[in-house]
Amino acid sequence: MRLRFVQPLVLTLVVILAVAAPSAAVAGERIVAVGDVHGSYQGLTSILQRAELIDGDNHWIGGDATLVQTGDLFDRGLQVPEVLDFLMGLQDEATAAGGKVVVLLGNHEGMNLIGFFRDVNPDVYASFADAKSEKRRKKGFRDFKSYWHAHAAAEGLQPPKFNDEIEANWMAAYPPGFIEYMEALGPEGRYGKWLRTLPVAVLIGDVLFVHGGVGPELRGMTVEEINLKVARELAVFDEARAYMVKQRLIPTTAGLNSMVAEYRKMENPKPVLAGLADVDQWFIRWEHGPLWFRGGARWDEETQGAEMAEILDGIGALRVVGGHTVQHPRRIQVRFDGRVILIDTGMLTSHYDGRPSALVIEDGTYKAIYADGGEDVLLEEALPDAA
Repeated sequence: MRLRFVQPLVLTLVVILAVAAPSAAVAGERIVAVGDVHGSYQGLTSILQRAELIDGDNHWIGGDATLVQTGDLFDRGLQVPEVLDFLMGLQDEATAAGGKVVVLLGNHEGMNLIGFFRDVNPDVYASFADAKSEKRRKKGFRDFKSYWHAHAAAEGLQPPKFNDEIEANWMAAYPPGFIEYMEALGPEGRYGKWLRTLPVAVLIGDVLFVHGGVGPELRGMTVEEINLKVARELAVFDEARAYMVKQRLIPTTAGLNSMVAEYRKMENPKPVLAGLADVDQWFIRWEHGPLWFRGGARWDEETQGAEMAEILDGIGALRVVGGHTVQHPRRIQVRFDGRVILIDTGMLTSHYDGRPSALVIEDGTYKAIYADGGEDVLLEEALPDAA
């Protein structure tokens, strides 16, 4: 029997279990939107200081302003834990001051929550390691052996023979901190529990914020329905995975793809796994879903402008603000006659050669600001006369 080391697996979107919808925008409200972070703690704090939302010690001074972060806190960069801890704390500080910090889920949050760690910087795992990491890894290898013995028995095969080389390969595949990383992102983990409370999309006034965008396949859905759908998908994943690990149908390190492969071999799957039947239609796996859609950045403005307008009108949005696609030349871009604003300017400069930026919406003006001091006025709306 050939042993297969099940690495975290290919996935695509993200989900939520609970959504607290921010209130609609009011006259005079200040909204600051920041795009993809990818573990750039310095980049994130520098642009928030530039936007006067935090002070030099990185504490909230934004008063009743609203910060919207449009997802992709994870992957590529080294400071993912610092970014997560910072935003979790900043939410509390902003709320106490009468403001809001709204964090959305991006496709990289989804990839991590469902076990696909392709883009994780390997050095990040080490930051999760502690004095008990080796003990956990030894237990993990024992669980791996138990899985394969159970698998062999179910297939009517001879159980595999484990030797030092197999153990060394397993240990290399799952370095110190890896198991802790998975646990931290689980449904009861420090970060996983918080991430599952975050929405995928939010409508503030007539501005829709989402990581990727809303394409034709989402036509007719409300923001609430989009959020509820992905929340249910993640709940299905969590319940099915817990069952399959307990029954030794998958290794403890497996993610959604291994689950689906095992499920599709079953003649009479248990009811707890029924939610996997339509997994190919899950938003978290779908290139046209709200976390992966790139139409705002790639559609032709002339030939597809009317369709974009129809989609946004249907969801009740004058504009959509999103990240996901790095903009060049390192500036926030406006497309489709002002209806689409793209705010990912490659904050993780070591990877994207970009720069931190933010979109500031205030008094009818949409302004781009940059951590290096630059700024652009993007749009200006005529506001109704004050009553």
